[in-house]
Amino acid sequence: MNDLPLISIGVSTYNRKDYLKLSLDSLLEQTYPNCEIIVVDDGSVDDTEKMVRECYPQVKYVYQANAGDAAAKNHAAKLAQGEYIVFNDSDDLFLPDSVERLYNAIKDKEKNAISYGTYITIDPEGNELPTKRKVTVYPSGKLTGNLLEHIVVCNCGTLIPLEIFKQTGMFDTALKVSYDYALFLELSLNSEFYAVPQPVFLRRRHNSNMSSANYKKMLTVLNIVENFAARHSEIKTLYARELNNRRADLHNKLCREARKEKLHSEAKMHAKAAFKLKATLKNFCRMLGL
Repeated sequence: MNDLPLISIGVSTYNRKDYLKLSLDSLLEQTYPNCEIIVVDDGSVDDTEKMVRECYPQVKYVYQANAGDAAAKNHAAKLAQGEYIVFNDSDDLFLPDSVERLYNAIKDKEKNAISYGTYITIDPEGNELPTKRKVTVYPSGKLTGNLLEHIVVCNCGTLIPLEIFKQTGMFDTALKVSYDYALFLELSLNSEFYAVPQPVFLRRRHNSNMSSANYKKMLTVLNIVENFAARHSEIKTLYARELNNRRADLHNKLCREARKEKLHSEAKMHAKAAFKLKATLKNFCRMLGL
């Protein structure tokens, strides 16, 4: 164990005591022998602290006033002592060899290498659900173009050198959603990502999931893409096709979400923007239908 680097596992939680217990059980069963687990409680009022302190004395627990998930994860990173950090949400589960496989994927790579894995979807009771995949083969290497087109890397199950995470600015706490996407875009400029072939965590879907789509959240993603391209002028040249496709796709999704929420003027605006970016028959018909 002394020859293996310490890996910090940061767990953010908010009023998910029962799910958190299952999550911690899965982390304590890891085959990788040199881990520390840090739980940052983002203002829970459901006896989370009592449960963790009584049942998991080997876990580092810290409470903070409610500041959001990104802030909780950043807090875990500031407390971390490991060479690497990986995050897990308190309602998700790691497979027993997840950390070991993530480490093995980059142990012989460059020092700023990052590994990531996919997931299996489960319901609130832990039963497996069909998992929608954005791509069939998850890529390795410089992922800027891939990330512009699809969110292929998750905030859970991604192993990052701790110093690289800190140097890149950690998660943007001004973002309530997709803060991980914003960071991974930045990381992709200087780091290579290595995909672990098989899933590394179980992603639980339930009514209080933060990642459920709506108009406001999709608008946040579009703003992240636009801000990233604005900060890095070379992106517009190097990844012109990917950027154009992504903008068109997001405007179409925003049109769909706006229609669901009866935001009629916004739906028309996004339909027109999508057609301007990508003048396909489908986009033309969508624009005419509004």
